[in-house]
Amino acid sequence: MFGFLKINQDAKRDEVQEEFVARVADAAQDFVHVAGQTGAVLDYSPSSVHALDEALEAAHLGTLPLTPMQTVGAAAYLYEVGRRAHGGLYEVCDDEDPVVLVCGQPGTEVCFGAIAKVERRIRYGAAEAIPPYFEQFMAALQAGEARTIR
Repeated sequence: MFGFLKINQDAKRDEVQEEFVARVADAAQDFVHVAGQTGAVLDYSPSSVHALDEALEAAHLGTLPLTPMQTVGAAAYLYEVGRRAHGGLYEVCDDEDPVVLVCGQPGTEVCFGAIAKVERRIRYGAAEAIPPYFEQFMAALQAGEARTIR
């Protein structure tokens, strides 16, 4: 009896995660479309983080105006680059980063926040560049280091 309840609870959790992934991917794809106006080639590869950074520089300079939802879409894009390369789950966090991507193994999980970072990149410019930030995430995963990157 308890096994049945656990299976249903886990199934529900999986369904919620699948829906969350779909919503994040949709937001990311909306941003890809908008950023395409700058010539950015965003293919969800880790190397495309540089093109994302260039698009966010255009937003910083005002040549790529973004709505608040498109800004969230830019963060969703960064999340999806990480998730597609390394797996992971989306989890609810706090006001600064309402959603984070958690990757790695239990005990060595890397919690990656992108929403506040993308907002800072747009607001403050190159001082908040995305590629070195994403490298911190990749390095923590490679080292198997439990870490929160914000």
